[in-house]
Amino acid sequence: MKIFILGKRGSVVHWAEDAMAAFQAAGHVVRFGITRDPRLNRALERVLVTGWAGVNRAAWLVRAIRRFAPDLILAVGPYHMPLPVLAPIAAMAGRAPLLGWVGDTFSADEAPQAGLLDAVAYTDSGLLAAHRALGWATPAVYLPHAANPRLALDVADAASRHDQMVFVANPTPHRRQVVRAISRPLRLFGIGWTALPPASHAIQPRHIGIGELAAIYRTGLAALNIRNENNVLVGLNQRHFDPYLAATPVVSDDQADLARCFEPETEALIYRDAAELNDIYARLQREPALAARIGAAGRRRVLAEHTYDHRLTALLRLV
Repeated sequence: MKIFILGKRGSVVHWAEDAMAAFQAAGHVVRFGITRDPRLNRALERVLVTGWAGVNRAAWLVRAIRRFAPDLILAVGPYHMPLPVLAPIAAMAGRAPLLGWVGDTFSADEAPQAGLLDAVAYTDSGLLAAHRALGWATPAVYLPHAANPRLALDVADAASRHDQMVFVANPTPHRRQVVRAISRPLRLFGIGWTALPPASHAIQPRHIGIGELAAIYRTGLAALNIRNENNVLVGLNQRHFDPYLAATPVVSDDQADLARCFEPETEALIYRDAAELNDIYARLQREPALAARIGAAGRRRVLAEHTYDHRLTALLRLV
């Protein structure tokens, strides 16, 4: 089928690019319409998506959609799209269904964007509950993130792994607090991280590309996950799914949606406080076979239920 993706280019989580790559790999014909480009100066970008400049960008996108004639228009992160850009697309005569996929918190201020969509999917059941509490008429469903196929390289065997957990993420106050409480060194990657006592963590405070991220997951004992308190309620992020493509187990905080996607203790390990996290880390270092077993089970679950093919099938049920 033909899919036109609307979204932010070059975001930290590269969600739109991942979806595009996944759909293309599955044999679909895909085009990408850029609604925001964070590589541009913020002031310049604001000019380009508002007022007359925003109308011009919308006109370009409308022309591109008409030429492409897609079967589906998927807006990734639609609540962050300026109305001067999104509204003309929604108003196109005879257009394909316009669906949204939302992964960040929002407020009643985003009602105009929500009202332009034919349906919206939320990666977090808490966000779905917020949508319903606001009384929005747009049909909505729960649809979690999926594993990024660009990370699906050869699975490393246990002998090639080191004995440390890895965490690849931008720091937030909550994440810093959790990392400070980890008593054993871990490998920490991401812009903004600095030395955090008491453990001597191996920190690389820089952007991590897709190729390097795949290698980090393939060689780690386990992948740590700590929720981003700024945009997650009870849901999961890409980090709950991506490591499993390398059969690397995920050690996650206790998110309510996790049990909807994985079997706790069999396909993922869950901590509720610093003491539990440190106990899990120590146990994985003592028992690498346990890490391998959970990683393999999680990989089977991801391939069976959590690919972008599965998510596209769910989205098409909304059409």
